[in-house]
Amino acid sequence: PFHIYTWNVQSGKLLDILTGHVGPISSLSFHPTRGTLCSASWDGNVKMWDLYKREGEPENMKHAQDVVCCAFRPDGAQVCTGTIGGLLSIWDVDNGKLLFEIDGKRDIAGGRKINDRMTSDNNAASRYFTSVCYSADGSCILAGGNSKYICIYEVSQQILVKKFQISFNRSLDGVLDELNSKSLADGGPVDDIDSADEADFSANIPGAKRGDDGSRKSRVEVMTSQVAFSSTGREWAAVSNEGLHIYSLDDDMIFDPITLTEEITPGAVQSNLLAGNHSVALLISLHLNEFTLVKQVLEETPYNSIPHVVKTVGQEHLDRLLQYVAKIMSDSPHLEFYTQWCLELLQCHGTYMEKHRSVYMRAFRAMHRSIQIHHNELRKVCDENKYMLHVMEDQSQLVLDRSA
Repeated sequence: PFHIYTWNVQSGKLLDILTGHVGPISSLSFHPTRGTLCSASWDGNVKMWDLYKREGEPENMKHAQDVVCCAFRPDGAQVCTGTIGGLLSIWDVDNGKLLFEIDGKRDIAGGRKINDRMTSDNNAASRYFTSVCYSADGSCILAGGNSKYICIYEVSQQILVKKFQISFNRSLDGVLDELNSKSLADGGPVDDIDSADEADFSANIPGAKRGDDGSRKSRVEVMTSQVAFSSTGREWAAVSNEGLHIYSLDDDMIFDPITLTEEITPGAVQSNLLAGNHSVALLISLHLNEFTLVKQVLEETPYNSIPHVVKTVGQEHLDRLLQYVAKIMSDSPHLEFYTQWCLELLQCHGTYMEKHRSVYMRAFRAMHRSIQIHHNELRKVCDENKYMLHVMEDQSQLVLDRSA
């Protein structure tokens, strides 16, 4: 009964059924570049399935305990797996060998549940990672599970970089490290002791009005169900019982209205564009931080005026302008126009950005990614039409020779 079903998303047809696990399947992960599927199961095995070549048995990675999560590195060279023992294992995908292991049992331990008979320092057996993912460059691993902590590990050195507490809500079970002694009795927590002399054998059927007064004594346990890194490596997100948590190294998501005045309005942007004051219009649009206004100002700026407009951009707006240019250029047909914007920004402010590279690295990567995508597309078109271009060049040269 423990099968993996593969479906065609476009047609909705069942393609294949993968069998081989003898326990419940806990996690699946696709290879980023190849048609390989990684499956983790409670039977202690991680299997590598080739979805296009179903010849022979899949590659099997044996673990000593139940496996609950798995994730590929962005380049697909490694895969990380997590077991119920709090152990993270790093495997080589090509030869299926174990490279090293990271013991995170003590790192994720913390928080005492209301029915725990041991303190949080000694009760690390039930804490393990249920979700893992690699950073954008593959140097770090983000891991979270049934604990109040999320850990970030450096892969090459196998060390804990930092751990975050996702919730301080005292109403959740597992947040406090020490319980209140007045709630403890000889038989355990007072809330777990049934005060009635006789047991209640009435059937508590969901939706029934008799025998169920709707009261519940159980508390929601703090845990993390999913973690993920952004493509830039500057942010990561986690899903817990309290919702979605987003952590960022940048503070550009914080709204700062200090520099806003009564003169900074969308109408002021339009009036300065009509008057030909493109530098002032660009600064006002960056203050307002509205995508449509910034795009309008950039595209209405004359090509020959780009160097002069770039020189008026201050350091406080440089990062935001780089991100806007990268975002617009990704799907704009005006490739040469926005390439000129990028060139002028780097020539004018490149020295300052080099000295403060950590601040502008996110925007620079986004801009580089947009240029790289367009470069690859143009290179493909030119390579496919190389001989046609040679023919056109030779024909034009023959026409010139005949006319001479």
